[in-house]
Amino acid sequence: MQYLLLQDAAMKLIDLFGRFSAVKRDALLLTLIIFVSYLFIMWIDLAETLTREFAKYERIQLDEVPFLLLLMAIGLAWFTYRRVRERDREIALRMQAENKIMCLLTENKALTQHLIKVQEAERQQLAIDLHDDIGQYLLAIRLDASALNLSINAEPKSTVVNLHARRILSNAQHIQEMTRTLMRRLRPAPTDTKGLFDSIQQLTQEWHQQHPHIILESSIDQLSVVFSQQMSITIYRLIQETLTNISKYANATSVWISLSLQRSEAKRYIYLEIKDNGQGYASDNVQGMGMIGMRERVTSLMGEFSMTSHLNQGVTMVAKIPLMSL
Repeated sequence: MQYLLLQDAAMKLIDLFGRFSAVKRDALLLTLIIFVSYLFIMWIDLAETLTREFAKYERIQLDEVPFLLLLMAIGLAWFTYRRVRERDREIALRMQAENKIMCLLTENKALTQHLIKVQEAERQQLAIDLHDDIGQYLLAIRLDASALNLSINAEPKSTVVNLHARRILSNAQHIQEMTRTLMRRLRPAPTDTKGLFDSIQQLTQEWHQQHPHIILESSIDQLSVVFSQQMSITIYRLIQETLTNISKYANATSVWISLSLQRSEAKRYIYLEIKDNGQGYASDNVQGMGMIGMRERVTSLMGEFSMTSHLNQGVTMVAKIPLMSL
């Protein structure tokens, strides 16, 4: 019967401990230990017992040991207090350093966003200048060369003049085609969801026309969400830069583009994946300027950017941009 009562009391005591926080539980446990120890000391009459035992060794002053132990306990308490104070100061300094790092990261992201906006504005201005100035003069050169070539064909002239006229016409046409290509690459990126999908479709079509030997497949969902201007620009530039790198370095025969809206732990994010079957790289740590620019664009939107590569197996680029950053 007494055993059951003790067991019931122990269970109640354990349940009571479980209701307190860790600090309160430790304080209560320490108080109970001290109280039980005090009752045990009173029961065995510890002070008188030690006095009688230590009296036998008066020559070596064993009766002074309790005071020595008390001094040692006080010294250890002081030592622990100093170490706790140092730990608190170190934690405070570390928190200050982390706050400064967070502020610097925030400023860095803001600076990156500003640089991206400036870059887009410069691209737009350069495209306008190419169209208004160089494009008009190239068109005039082509018209003059065509007129000269027609007049030569109508009236027999020197074959040398005829040859130079044809060269002028061919070179002007080549420069004009290059200018149009530059204008397409510098074209202002879309600023809304509808413009984004139309621009991506036009971008992929033009790229495939320039590289008909590469099979281009895509799965682009018509998302109902409305993107911010920066997100639309980022997605467009990621696809544009990746396709450019594939055409220059990958030596691929097929490319796959996937753009969709996905969910993870009650969070929505835009998932962009582009992969090819090209020659790839021996390492994933490829740090070209285009790679750095793409990573900074995604990071400025609180997103994740990764690129995996295997030699002779192609490269896979993945970007996850949360919609919370809008």
